[in-house]
Amino acid sequence: MENDSEILIKAKKVIAFFDLFDYPLTAFEIWEYLTGQVKLEEIIDILDKGVPVLSQKNGLYFLTGRDEITAIRAQHYNYSNRKYKSARKFVGLFKWLPFIKVIALANSIGAHNLRDGSDIDIFVISAPRRIWLTRFVLASAAKLLNRRPTSKNKRDKICLSFYITTENLNLDNLMLPDGDPYFNYWLQTLVLLYNKDSVYEKFLVANRLAPDSSIVDMKNIVYAPKNIILDQLELLLKKIQLIIMSPALKQAMNNSAGVVVNDQVLKLYLRDNRQEYAEKYGNKIRQIFTKID
Repeated sequence: MENDSEILIKAKKVIAFFDLFDYPLTAFEIWEYLTGQVKLEEIIDILDKGVPVLSQKNGLYFLTGRDEITAIRAQHYNYSNRKYKSARKFVGLFKWLPFIKVIALANSIGAHNLRDGSDIDIFVISAPRRIWLTRFVLASAAKLLNRRPTSKNKRDKICLSFYITTENLNLDNLMLPDGDPYFNYWLQTLVLLYNKDSVYEKFLVANRLAPDSSIVDMKNIVYAPKNIILDQLELLLKKIQLIIMSPALKQAMNNSAGVVVNDQVLKLYLRDNRQEYAEKYGNKIRQIFTKID
């Protein structure tokens, strides 16, 4: 069993990460992000005693001197509600498609923590051998509905840049080799919008975010009956999308952490800031514990 000092160190590290995104946390949220490592009562008891380098306002905990981020959190909450409603309307168009298994809102580091002018990042899990078909359908719909972001207008637009199949539910191989705090919290802060065949539950298990369970039959997830027409369509759409892919993406394809392209993963982020966040987080941790020492 961990002592209070060890629990406090972990809590400070959680608070320090979310400080990078101007996001103070409740005691319950701190406990959630520690993924069952401690009891909620222990977190509350330790924080209520008063902690060096930490402050509290209206039930929110943050690094001392960062009081202004409590107002920022409230402001972003309103923006996020609007974006969630917009995303759910878009997602509702595709519930009848059997090859789309999960759609989740991503890159919301902290609950309801989206900026007014930002686009809406979407994470998608498709059936096996349907990732290119899935991307084609979603991207085409976003284009027709004028929902794709542009360099001039990203506000509430739909960014469709991350897909995996049910054959590749574990995402460890996409993490940075020397530690990837952003990706770890990215996984924990996904907002589920649509879930078919309980695939999202299995995704959580595969990434150690939920206890193993027999809730899902793996055969219904990893395997899919062959369909000659759809299989041929998948190959055709793959060729077309690779041909029309932007030169910048082609150049970065499988040569950078942000752009991964194969038949199980389509990760299309030309700008991948995870290394930058890892460095900023490391610096912040060192500053916090230097002050304490």
